[in-house]
Amino acid sequence: MSPDVHARLRDIRAGLPGQLRQQRLQTASLLYGPLYTLDEVHRRIARTLPWRAGCMRRVRMVPIERTDILLPDDILLAYDDAFRAGVFGRFLVATPAYYWRPQAGAWLVAQVDATTRWAILARAAETTAIA
Repeated sequence: MSPDVHARLRDIRAGLPGQLRQQRLQTASLLYGPLYTLDEVHRRIARTLPWRAGCMRRVRMVPIERTDILLPDDILLAYDDAFRAGVFGRFLVATPAYYWRPQAGAWLVAQVDATTRWAILARAAETTAIA
């Protein structure tokens, strides 16, 4: 096939929602490591908190646009890099918590566009609440 046909096929695939799904999954996996379901992400982040008798370890997740904590520079740079990669459709800031009271630093997670798979992009040691 000629280069023109390859370019034409690439343009056709780009216009069809499901055609690039596998490529997005491979790219996300290569850039950020293993991909998880949302439940697996919840469990993985919640388990970073030490076990406490009588307390439930949970995760508080909010869209990055609506987060109420001041995000560290490394999280913001990771978000920008991932956004520019063009393989993610949704970004969330996750904070481990006992019940719903945040306890530790924020995690940045992103959903691979048009899939149910999530990547853990970055983790901050501490966050600062906005008063």
